[in-house]
Parts: sequence; C-alpha cells; structure tokens
Amino acid sequence: MNGAFYLRRSLMLRMLVAMAAISCLALVSLLGSIVIAKSAGGYADAINQAGSLRMQAYRLLATSELLPADHPRRRWQHEQMEATLAAGAILALIPVDADDPLREAYDRVVECWHETLRPNRVDFEGGDVFRLDDRVAEFVDKVDILVGRLQEYAESKVVFLEVFQGASLAILVVFMVMVVYRIVCGVMPPFRDLIRVVNGVMVGDFSGRTIYRGNDELGLLSRTINKMNASLSEMYGQLEKRVAAKTHELKRSNDALRMLYLTARRLNGVTPLTREELEEVLRQLEAVTDEGPFELRLSMGGNGKDIVRLSSRPGAESAFVQAPTRGRDISDKATSGPYANGNEYAVRVREAGRDFGELRVHQPPGHMLAQWKIELVETVARLIAAALSLSEKGDEQRRLALMDERAVIARELHDSLAQSLSYLKIQVTRLQMQLDQQRHEQVAQVVAELRHGLNSSYRQLRELLNTFRLRIHESGLEAALEETVQEYSKRGDFELTLKGQWSGLSLTPNEEIHVLQIVRESLSNVARHARARHCTISLAVDDTGHYQLSVTDDGVGIGPQSDPSMSHGMAIMEERARSLSGKLTVRGIKPCGTVVTVRFLPRLLAQLPVASE
Repeated sequence: MNGAFYLRRSLMLRMLVAMAAISCLALVSLLGSIVIAKSAGGYADAINQAGSLRMQAYRLLATSELLPADHPRRRWQHEQMEATLAAGAILALIPVDADDPLREAYDRVVECWHETLRPNRVDFEGGDVFRLDDRVAEFVDKVDILVGRLQEYAESKVVFLEVFQGASLAILVVFMVMVVYRIVCGVMPPFRDLIRVVNGVMVGDFSGRTIYRGNDELGLLSRTINKMNASLSEMYGQLEKRVAAKTHELKRSNDALRMLYLTARRLNGVTPLTREELEEVLRQLEAVTDEGPFELRLSMGGNGKDIVRLSSRPGAESAFVQAPTRGRDISDKATSGPYANGNEYAVRVREAGRDFGELRVHQPPGHMLAQWKIELVETVARLIAAALSLSEKGDEQRRLALMDERAVIARELHDSLAQSLSYLKIQVTRLQMQLDQQRHEQVAQVVAELRHGLNSSYRQLRELLNTFRLRIHESGLEAALEETVQEYSKRGDFELTLKGQWSGLSLTPNEEIHVLQIVRESLSNVARHARARHCTISLAVDDTGHYQLSVTDDGVGIGPQSDPSMSHGMAIMEERARSLSGKLTVRGIKPCGTVVTVRFLPRLLAQLPVASE
C-alpha cells in the first residue's frame, strides 16, 4: 500500500486532524474575542472624554457671566476644552475616512468650537448673553451626536464580538457533530464487528469474519483478524483431525490390549485347551483387526500331516483333515510371509523350538496388512503357542506325577507289605517243618508269630490306605497337622502340642506329604510303644535355611530290644527323609523320652542361587 495514500486514509491521522481543527477553532475564537474585546475597550474612555465636553461647555457659559475674558480661569477652561478635543482616546477612534459618520460628527464638534463657540466667548461682555447660550447649546448638541456615534461604534464592536463568538461556537459545534457522526457511523460499526469476532474467538468460535474493508487501521485490523481466524480455524480443524486420529489409535490400541489380555486369560485358564476357546480367540482377532477370515492349523502328530483346522467364521468347518491339497504344507519351514497368490498371510505358531502349526489370515488380492495388525497377529500366535506348550508341559508333568506316585506306592508296598508277607512266608515254611517233625510246642509258637505278623500286616495295610487317601487341602500343612493332632489325641492317652511357624513354608506338595507322613508315623510309634503322657511336634529354621522337624515325647524311650514293627516304621521314615534330601535321627533324652528329628533343605530354597559375599 502507498504510504501517502495510507496516511490520507489513516484513522488515527484523521482523528488527530479533527482534534487539531477543533483546537484551532477554539483558539481562533478565543483570540478573536480577545482582540475584539481589546479594541472595544477604548470606546468607554473616548465616550467619557467626549461627554466631558458638554460639562466644560456649560462651565464656560457660567464663568463667562461671572469673570472677565482675560481672567486666568477662563483661559484655563479654554485650554482644557482644546486639550479634550485633541485627546488621544478620542483621536485614536476617529476614522481617517472623511465620509465616516463618526469622522463627520467629530469634525462638526471641532468646527463648532473653533468657529462658533471660541470666537464668541466675549459676547457676554457686550451683553448678548442669550446669543452665547445658543452657541453653547449648539455645541452641546454636536457633542451629543459625537457621543452617540461613539456609543454606536462601541455597541457595534460588542455585537461583532457576539456574532464572532456565536459563529465560532456554531462552526465548532458543527465540526464536532461531524466528527461524532463520523465516529458513530464510520468507526463504531466495524469496531463492534471486531468485538463480535473477538468474543467468538474467546469461546472457541473461529468461523466469524469482519465485513469492513477500509484502508485505515480498522480495515488492517479486520483483515488481520480474518486471516488469523482462517489460520486458527484451519489449525483447529487439523488439531481436531489429529486428536480424532490419536483417539482412534488409542481406542484401537486399547481394543488390541484388551483382546490380548482376554486371550491370555482364556488360553492360560483352560486346561486342556478346547476348540471353542481357540475359535473364540480367532473371532476376537478378526473383530479387532477387521481382517479375515482367520484360520488356525495345528499339527496333531510328529509327521506334520494330520492337522486340526479352526476358522474364525461361524460357517467354516473346524475338523480334522488329512494333508491339505491347497496352500503350503503345515510342515513348511518358512516362518511367515505372504503366499504366492498374494491373498494370504501366515505366521508360524512356534514356542521354544516346538512348531505347532500356523495362523493364516485371508485377504483380498493386493491388500496388505498394516504393521500393527501384523504385530497383533504374531503376538496372538505366540500366545497360542505358549498356551499349547504349557498344556503339553502340564500333561507331561501329570504323567511324571502319576509315574512318581506309582513308584511311591510300589516303594511303600515293597517296604511294608512285601516284607511282612516275606516274613509270613518264612513263618509258614517253619510251621510246615514243625508239623512234619511233630513239634507241637514249636508249632504253637510259630502260629503265635504268624498271628502277630498278620496283625502287623493288616495294620500296615490300613496305614498304607490312609497314606494313599491322604490329601493336603487348601488350608495348607498346618491345618492337616492340626487334624492329625486331634486324631491321635483321641486314639492315644497323651497330650499333643504343635509348636513353630507352620504357615508360609517353602515346601512343594510332595514335601508336605512326606513331612505329614513322618509326623504320623512318629505319633503312631508314640501311641503304640512309648506310653508317654505328653508329646510335642515342632519345626524350626536355622540360619542356613534348613528346616528341622522334631517329634519329642516323655515316654519310656528306645531300648536295645525294639519292636520289629517299630523298626519297620523307622525304615519307612528314613526312606521319606531321604526323599526330602534330609537325614533322620532318633535318640533318647534324659531322664526319659525319645526325640525323632529330620533336618532337610526344601527343594525350592535349594534351587535359588546363593548370593556372593
């Protein structure tokens, strides 16, 4: 924009010009009033001077009657009259123009004085008093005309001052009205429009636009605000789009995380995995990614030919198939990637070197999966592989537990019933020999030993049945020991006490069974052989982390001739102590009693790494 044109259109410059004009008008009006008032100030003095001529004329008339013509007073009066006629206050106001009425009136007064009144001042001496009086009256009339003219001129000055001030005020008022009109009609509408747009911006509305297009400051401000609103509106729209995109991404991420969480819970919470659970995972994956259908092919055998096929679509078949005829073989070594026809994407379901199959997603030709969808499919494939691996490991652990339980049963039968039956077999052989030799006394002894052996075998059978039925419920080892204490308190005639910290122990289920069986075997020996009045079961942990289980009674103690059944029970406890990787110690205490001690390190603590000092 041209600088000179902008200055001509500048609102601030126009305001300054208007204010300068108003100030100039006020200043001119003030100065004019001062000048006019100043010019009108001399008329009052001139009127006074002119009016005094009448008094001096009458004074001359009076002194002419009383004093002679050459009297000093009369001469002074004549001089005073001439001085008044030539006074500067009067002469300053007398115009130079001879045709001016004031000039004519002044000239007549002077003429009357010089030609009529002053030459005839001696008329009184000749006795013509009336003639002198007529001359004075004529002079006074001419003075009255002069004073009237001076008064008219003075009044004209005042009127001119009033007219000048009125005109100045009128011009000032008109100019101010024009300025106010210009402000109201030319400044306030665009200013209100600007305020409307700015108020809209304050509440987040960037659609407002101003309509003023002037070349002044308001026009520049209007165009700037319109551009700013356009920029802000575009920026706000972009921010809204970005926020919507981020919100969509967050929702998508939340859906994916929720789907992964539910998938992990579903796959890890079902043992064994069912076809319905895997199909539900595929349906959720299809719903989150909006792709599909998804197909899961799992290998059912080591040859990779027998597979189970699961689909995310309700109408698809989920059945065992043999050697699929299309696509790649399930035993293909490629881990993942698009198929040759370009409409399938496959991810291997693999965990720790074990290949369970593959997860396929069918796509339209030319369609490529987004990166986050690929990562989600791969994560779900890993979750499925981990779940299948855990399921296989669980089955393997159950098989090992079953084999271990069978080995325990075989060991228990071998250490108890098998030995008792061997002992009874020997006794039957002795009985046969005694019968053949007709030794009736030895026969009775052998029969008694057979009876005692049968009773012992029957007791061992009951103990084994109790052992095989024994379970550690959810309350833990401490609750099972309390039940055992109540059981043996009823069976025996001694008081039982349970001491030590039994809750929160780092024991496996098998170790808890062994500890419980050692306690039960020890209490069984106390009930049958010790004849004790009190028995204490305690557990302590030393600084090295080893557990020390003790069963202490105040019975008769262990003698050199112990009951064979008791020795057999000790052998079983030693076997259980070895299973705990511990050592069994049985010793007598003074003055009486026996203490059975088992010291061992739990397997969970033994597997922890030892911290270096």
